Amino acid sequence: MKVRGFFISVLIALLPVVAATQDLPLLSADTTVGPRDVLDIRVMEDQTMSGRVTVADDGQIVLNVVGKVAVAGLTAAQIESKLKSLLDNFLTKATISVQVVEFASKPISVVGAVVRPGRIGATGSTTLIQAITEAGGLAAGHGNQIYVLRTARNGLSEQLAIDVEELMVRGNPDVNIPLAPNDLVNIPIDPPVTVYIMGEVMRPGKAQFRRSQNPTLLQAIADAGGPTDRASKKVIVKRIGTGGKQETITINYRDIIRGKSRDVVLQDNDTVVLEEALF
Repeated sequence: MKVRGFFISVLIALLPVVAATQDLPLLSADTTVGPRDVLDIRVMEDQTMSGRVTVADDGQIVLNVVGKVAVAGLTAAQIESKLKSLLDNFLTKATISVQVVEFASKPISVVGAVVRPGRIGATGSTTLIQAITEAGGLAAGHGNQIYVLRTARNGLSEQLAIDVEELMVRGNPDVNIPLAPNDLVNIPIDPPVTVYIMGEVMRPGKAQFRRSQNPTLLQAIADAGGPTDRASKKVIVKRIGTGGKQETITINYRDIIRGKSRDVVLQDNDTVVLEEALF
């Protein structure tokens, strides 16, 4: 029963991502072509007309025999129909297929904690991992979430949240979602939090955390090896408050351990001082 419950929990956790991927734009059917997009055109009856072509800045392609054809603003299916009607004047029968190899006019943007932030050309099969790889991979200090922002079929903006560990460590294929033209992939930076721990602790000095960890007073004390035998229950936290003024907070850390008081979330550059007990 425990195993069954575990799988049900995982399924529930993945439902938002699965539902979101079902609402992805259909690249070949819905996305219109623009300048610098690359098309793969196949004419079964005449291979001299087949091959890859790039849409020019004026929105046209050049096809053997037919000449210039305006394709900007059309989907792949609409381009197929247009070419077929034009080739009917030259061929008895024209069987045509058009696929968009790269949507250079609607690139995918990858920003945040990656080695090379920027734009990459979208294809009909670009996945989230492929986009991150093309951007040089995750950079140091990345957060634990990846956000994909896109325009849904209803015209509204939507955001998908992907867990970094689920994608990059566990390799869960369900969260390696296909990306659409104009998608924005944002890997937020998880800024460091530096805390200075002084006084009656075993290892006084500097402790490093990440903002997503929400470091607390007890975590900082534990990181410093815990209190010494001479430590009192009194802890002073010094920080720079609003307006640049120094604030001092006095805390009984033993009350936190006993559950009588809430643990205190620390901020960057806080100084924690455990005072010596007076016997």
